[in-house]
Amino acid sequence: MFTIASGVFILAVGIATSMILARVLGPEGRGVFALACLLPSMIVTFGGLGIGPATAFYVARGDFPRKQVLGNNLLIALAMGSVGVLIGVVIIVFFRQRLFPGVNPAYLYFVLAFIPIEFLAAYTRYVLLGAQWIRKFNYVDIGQAVLFLALISVFLLGINAGVSGALACMLLTNIITNVLCLMWAKSAAGGVDLTFNTAYLKKSVTYGSKVHVSNILGFLNYRVDMLFISAFLGPSAVGLYAIGVGLVEKLWLVSQAAGTVLFPQVSAEKDEKRRKEFTPLVVRTVLWITALGAVALVILSRWAVLLLYSDKFLPAVGALQALLVGTVALSAGRVLGSDISGRGRPELNIFIGIVTVATNIVLNWIWIPRYGISGAAWASTVSYSISFLGGLFFYCRLSGNKWYVVVFPQRRDLEVYLRVSRSLLAPMRGRVGRAAWRRRGVGSEEGIDKSKVAGKGDGKRKGRVGSDE
Repeated sequence: MFTIASGVFILAVGIATSMILARVLGPEGRGVFALACLLPSMIVTFGGLGIGPATAFYVARGDFPRKQVLGNNLLIALAMGSVGVLIGVVIIVFFRQRLFPGVNPAYLYFVLAFIPIEFLAAYTRYVLLGAQWIRKFNYVDIGQAVLFLALISVFLLGINAGVSGALACMLLTNIITNVLCLMWAKSAAGGVDLTFNTAYLKKSVTYGSKVHVSNILGFLNYRVDMLFISAFLGPSAVGLYAIGVGLVEKLWLVSQAAGTVLFPQVSAEKDEKRRKEFTPLVVRTVLWITALGAVALVILSRWAVLLLYSDKFLPAVGALQALLVGTVALSAGRVLGSDISGRGRPELNIFIGIVTVATNIVLNWIWIPRYGISGAAWASTVSYSISFLGGLFFYCRLSGNKWYVVVFPQRRDLEVYLRVSRSLLAPMRGRVGRAAWRRRGVGSEEGIDKSKVAGKGDGKRKGRVGSDE
């Protein structure tokens, strides 16, 4: 619930941020910004080796000293960051016109500075997740969202620095928040040990390589459409599409929260019965909450785009609506993928990813020239739906659960929701109770002596005071 609450807050901040970017930069500038940021994201995703998820997996299981995990991750991040920058230079020199037409090469060279920082973030932040420091894990995202909004408010609204100003804000935000993340990761690990642990490196690369391929396929499934749109239609169309995708992906905040918490829980859980009951509850809850959000967005989409981004971005509405069915399906598919990885079978997600990416590429190639950005949206919806069905198939085979138990609400769900609601409200009731006691003078200098309140002959009151404290 804390992760969902953080996601809602980040959603509100993100909408404000996207409004400023869209209104100041316009469709073409917004598309150039999106394409420039895509370059470091591609390199970090392709070169990540899956070390981040492997870190969470082994920290949750307690297989290696946390100090060594963090220390070895720092060394790997330094090496991969250096290699990533060199790869980025090669891409700009030889493939810029094909992959990033219309983007100033100065922007592309500038964003190469993101690469070592993003590697460092990916490898240190997962220490927090594996240690189940969920609040700190979310504080990093919250800090990043708030700081980026504050900086672009100054650079774009204040001095109208354009795309270069927005990219500079992104770099400064990443530096500050990742320093904070590293401090917390060091605290969670109990320090940093830079001694090479070959057993950890071998196991993390073995496990991580499976997750890594799955992450690459997932990234392609989410972002290959932008490359096709850029190639066929240009940066302005990318800017329109990015607005639609950005709004729709806000519906994933519940599934992101669920997947974030579920992965270390499943990795650490030894009781198969608990795992078998817990994941279906999470999946069907996420699925139907996201479906309700999608219905609301269908009704409000045109009004939301007009209000937030101006009439220049109204062509994004058709693509936004076409993405909604696939977004609902993938919200559940992502949670199923977290469970599958948490069981130590990330290679199954690779099989799903290969099929979905192949489908996405073929459909984008056929539909974008015919139907524009709406064709890209429908291609994504089809591939997202296939991803969900594949995850559902493998999960049911691994867990022994029936598919309808995973998808449809069950009789006991309401009881669980009520119990969770009561547990969330309990601290509030406790604070109200303590405030009432203080108003009656209990525990204050002017009121009744504490020793009398908690003394002999008043067992009921003593029990209540003890439980409130």
